[in-house]
Amino acid sequence: MSTVIRSPNWIGDGIMSLPAIRAYKHHFPNERLVVAAKRYLADIFLNVPEIDELIPLPDRWTPRSFFSSLREFRRRRFDRGVLFTNSFSSALFFRLAGIGSSAGYSRDGRGWLLGERVPPGPDRGHQQYYYLQIIEHLAGNGSSREFPATLVVSAAETAWADAWLREQGLDHGRPLLAVSPSAAFGGAKAWPPDRFRELIRSWVAGHAHGAVLLLGGPAERERIAVVATGLPGSVRNLAGLLSLRQSIAVLSRCRLFVGNDSGMMHIAAALGLPLVAIFGPTEPNRTAPLAGRFRLLHHGADCAPCRRRECPVDHRCMTVVSVDEVRTAAAELWEETGE
Repeated sequence: MSTVIRSPNWIGDGIMSLPAIRAYKHHFPNERLVVAAKRYLADIFLNVPEIDELIPLPDRWTPRSFFSSLREFRRRRFDRGVLFTNSFSSALFFRLAGIGSSAGYSRDGRGWLLGERVPPGPDRGHQQYYYLQIIEHLAGNGSSREFPATLVVSAAETAWADAWLREQGLDHGRPLLAVSPSAAFGGAKAWPPDRFRELIRSWVAGHAHGAVLLLGGPAERERIAVVATGLPGSVRNLAGLLSLRQSIAVLSRCRLFVGNDSGMMHIAAALGLPLVAIFGPTEPNRTAPLAGRFRLLHHGADCAPCRRRECPVDHRCMTVVSVDEVRTAAAELWEETGE
């Protein structure tokens, strides 16, 4: 029997779905498990031993890519589909692909497309349980066992990252702070660029033997360039220069991460990296890191959580977080890791 899981469409949610993917393999160990994910986030599922195969999907559908993917799915004759997405279109795709039975939440008017309608369970807080409850429904029981949201970096990837860092003049003995000052969801989730710049400037002054790596995807290049303006040479702006998988490998060689509630924050946590996470318009109890040591900085606001992409007022939920408290939290974690 073969099963295909349709992953969520955000990097952070993809990380938070890893416990559910591992739970599925635990409950159904003899099934061939395939994960279908948008191409821009598919790299997070590489090397995960519970996944037998990964199918990258086009980031944006065109008529040609849609029908090409549909033919490929029909050829594979999957017995079961599991939808971590809530959209009508993803359920329709699975139905048109001839998948034996699809399971997922009955949302967006798609209940009639599902063979297994999963009723919403009790609110267990964190987003990971939103995906786990689907698996528990299919397995017929809950589980007290915890399944990790960890990423696997291969020995070859580690060797590549070390060699790449040496080429940049950053040998492995030089302690690295990774900073991701953006958020793909929108500016509302991002701490102000001038605060990041002030933090990095003071950090470099106190850690002359180290270096700072600015990480982000191509869409975040412009915002991160603003942060990087005027910073010293020990700060390397890597935004848009590395693939997601390369970013994961390089991040795994860092000593500490500082960033917003973002996909890169969840990647750092999944690598077991100590991290400082700055939260504002979102709910920490739902999207907090799932692994590693972390300091979560969140003061809230009377208008939070708003879940807006851009703040329509004064961004008070983020500006209330001071540079001093971020620097203090980072310094504490940095010292805990040992010089």
